[in-house]
Amino acid sequence: MWSNFQEMKSCFSKISESLEQKRLKLSFEILTFLLANLSNWQLKERLNELEDNYKMMLHYLTDGVKDPQQEKIYHDLFRSVYQIADQAVLEIKATHSWSYAYEIRRTLLYSPPESPDQLVELINDLTGKTTLNDLLDEGDEKNQNLQSIEKEREEIEGKVFRIIWASSLWTAGEEKIWSEVLRNELNTNTLSSLIVSALILSLEELFDERKINLLLDACENPNEEIRQRALTGVLLFLRRYDKRLYLYPNISNRLQYLSDNKRFINDVRHIILQFILSRETEKITRIMKEEIIPGMMKINPLLNKKIRMDDLFGETGIDEKNPEWQNLIEESGLGDRLQEFSELQLEGADVMHSSFLHLKNFPFFNEIHHWFSLFVTPLRSELNDELKGFAKLLFDSSLLCNSDKYSFYFSIAQMPETYRKMIMGQFSAETSAVREMMKEELPGSESGKIHPVARQYIQDLYRFYKLFPRRQNVEDIFTMKPEFYQVPSIANFISDSESLTIIGEYYFHRNYFEEAADVFNVLLRKDINNETLLQKKGYCLQMMGKLEEALDSYLRAELLNSNNSWTIKKLAYCYRALKQPGEALSYYRKAEQLNPDNLSIQLSIGHCYLELKNYTEALKHYFKVEYLTNNKEKAWRPIAWCSFLSGKYEQALDYFQKIIASNPNAIDYLNAGHTRLAMGNSKEALELYKSALNSNGNSFEKFTESFVADIPDLLNAGVKTDDIPIILDSLVYGM
Repeated sequence: MWSNFQEMKSCFSKISESLEQKRLKLSFEILTFLLANLSNWQLKERLNELEDNYKMMLHYLTDGVKDPQQEKIYHDLFRSVYQIADQAVLEIKATHSWSYAYEIRRTLLYSPPESPDQLVELINDLTGKTTLNDLLDEGDEKNQNLQSIEKEREEIEGKVFRIIWASSLWTAGEEKIWSEVLRNELNTNTLSSLIVSALILSLEELFDERKINLLLDACENPNEEIRQRALTGVLLFLRRYDKRLYLYPNISNRLQYLSDNKRFINDVRHIILQFILSRETEKITRIMKEEIIPGMMKINPLLNKKIRMDDLFGETGIDEKNPEWQNLIEESGLGDRLQEFSELQLEGADVMHSSFLHLKNFPFFNEIHHWFSLFVTPLRSELNDELKGFAKLLFDSSLLCNSDKYSFYFSIAQMPETYRKMIMGQFSAETSAVREMMKEELPGSESGKIHPVARQYIQDLYRFYKLFPRRQNVEDIFTMKPEFYQVPSIANFISDSESLTIIGEYYFHRNYFEEAADVFNVLLRKDINNETLLQKKGYCLQMMGKLEEALDSYLRAELLNSNNSWTIKKLAYCYRALKQPGEALSYYRKAEQLNPDNLSIQLSIGHCYLELKNYTEALKHYFKVEYLTNNKEKAWRPIAWCSFLSGKYEQALDYFQKIIASNPNAIDYLNAGHTRLAMGNSKEALELYKSALNSNGNSFEKFTESFVADIPDLLNAGVKTDDIPIILDSLVYGM
């Protein structure tokens, strides 16, 4: 019935849309189609029963019968239809094994594992074994027991993760069991954090009120690792299911209770900021791949020539860095990029993804729960003190997420001793340097600072959704819409001006102009006369190409401050871009009064006069720029073209020759050819046109397009209409 996953997903989307629009009859029709090829007759009967109830309800309404329970019955009906749709999609996915989660679900169905009660019993037994082993004296027996306990713990954690992740709707008993496990302080952070992650993944597949209740409980857990994961999961849940929340007042009430806590609001804000930063990850990875790494490889031969081996391994100055290295990096142009990446890393951006994306092939990552495991020191008796020390350093480091810590550790463990020592030393130094830089941050910057646990966890999630080998047909949470701030239930948490300003600035400074403009719009509804917000909104709209809307925003800003030079220049630019040179000129004139020495404004005034065909005034301003600037070429081109348009061909030719002797492009040769043609020198005009054709990146099509666009100017210059096709044909024969 279902040829592919997308077809089924589209059908489910139609059901969701019809339910959101309160069109129950259409929902029943689509659901009937959805259930047609399923063997679950209970679901079909339940759907028929719900439709009969709905028909009865409509009958009472049309007869004018009043029922005080009508709203409750109506909402119960919607909840039940949503649940049937969820269950139907779950069974279809499981039948076709359209993702790894549903393969596991089928496996658990046909080969039932331990029940939740049995798993809890195993967890408690393990806690007892650990307590008894701690009482033993240090020695081989204690170490061997510890190895056995850790192996057993790993197996139990995997089973717990899978049974929660792949579960259907929970019973009250299941909710109670896992709630008690999370509250039990004797259980490890690793187990509790895995339970929270399994809940998050499960809720991405299936709405379950009991699971979200447990996740909301975890939002108040005193352990920061558990709490930050749970908060992340709640935001993901709200983004996916916001339009259902009105059917679950208990969830809404709990969210309201949490939102009364300022710490909760701050953490929600920070998690949203980290998701915004995650949008930079692919760009950072691309820059590393296409710019940084190739640039470093080009530097490498120079290092071999300039740096002697004894500089690296000699007895003296062994830990002193060669200043030539930095000089080579600066000369290569990579210095600014590396500095930019360093600042991004301190801010919380994921600059390490590119370094570790190829290090996820270790057998460890074959198990799905390992992508969400907290990094713990691998307990292997054969580890030497050096590796144990490095594992401890990784554990304490906030530079890497848990997934990358495991990748780094497994890579280091396989390296020859010489390389291992060198890399561990570098990592230790880098970690210390970053720690010192963080200490030196200015006080009061906490409002925009992302909690390291939230940052690490979202980076772990990013690696899972981008790199997990079995991620097919799993919807990527990092490409989902809408943005968090656009979700009504989340917007309630961050409706204060401080939160919106921080989020808006995050988008703005990373050039996500559409989202930034949205946030600035919300802020402007609170503060309609905020000049800075109007300017920034205008800039966003301008960069989006919405010039008329940008103009409106800039005009509103001008009303508040008529002498702001930046606003006036932006107004002038927008008018000129909208082909209104007269309006643009009036604003450039005003900008000139505020910035009399600004040559860019003088040049723009000249352009406006040129577009108004006032060539005399245009030339005055162009000559002024030529006289005052060191970059003469900036003025030569407009002087040359304006001289041509005004019939001053000798003057135009003189300037075109200067340009051609300096740094010409195809258009310069074309315009010089026009000048020669207007002067009656067809032979030299043809040579210049040929030079235009032979310029880099040019083609006959591009040349012809530019030439044809200039025909009105050629005719005004006295070139005969019949001469134009002759010139073009001569060029073709010349080719």
